[in-house]
Amino acid sequence: MRRVALPIALLAAVALPAAAQAQAPPLRVRLAACQSGPAAADRTATFVGSMPSIAGTKRMWMRFDLYARVAPATEFSAVKAPKLGVWQKSAAGKVSSGFVFTQRVQGLTAPGSFRAHVRFRWYGKGGKLLRSATRDSATCRQPDQRADLRAGTLDAARGPQPGQATYALEVRNDGHTAAGPFDVVLTLGGAEQPPERVSVGLAAADSATVTFVAPLCSPGSTLRFEVDAEDEVDESAELDDVVERACPFT
Repeated sequence: MRRVALPIALLAAVALPAAAQAQAPPLRVRLAACQSGPAAADRTATFVGSMPSIAGTKRMWMRFDLYARVAPATEFSAVKAPKLGVWQKSAAGKVSSGFVFTQRVQGLTAPGSFRAHVRFRWYGKGGKLLRSATRDSATCRQPDQRADLRAGTLDAARGPQPGQATYALEVRNDGHTAAGPFDVVLTLGGAEQPPERVSVGLAAADSATVTFVAPLCSPGSTLRFEVDAEDEVDESAELDDVVERACPFT
């Protein structure tokens, strides 16, 4: 299987062995935790592999490999990282009912999807291989951490002068990090109005109301709004920056 090195310096695995089990654990690998955040150090996945002892077992081995799908790739590929792709082994000369091992991976790329492929082996007397098996974990999905500006609801009122209207557009940041300052432009009847500036930007999950005083729109016409008209904000999604709203007056 082709292995890839992700474009991130912090990608690393931390091995956390568990004590021998009093009761036989199931044969499986599970995604115990999937954490995300704006900093690479915040983005982690924790996988727990477990295997029961079988008749004649003297030692159990387990190997974790990480697979990632990061755009523009459409398929999962094996990832290189320290302490991954290494056989973890139960204690020598000590037979227990099972073997459990925890592998935590740090510094995951965002956006991206990650899962563990785990190989299990049971060895008997003289190092004889008794059985082997593989399991795949659920996927840890890391969302794009960039800002994502979107146009929300539109309110309007006639005035302040005859033939004018005041248009109030809600603008949200649905992304995971703050957006810096940006402009919003209204085009009405084919005429672009002077831009309105959101000078302080928008924090993640925050919103602001952008107000335009412009000509009164005609019933049945369309208003066109462009958020971040000068492409000042690096966003996770750019295609939703231009929206059209029906004239609210009848």
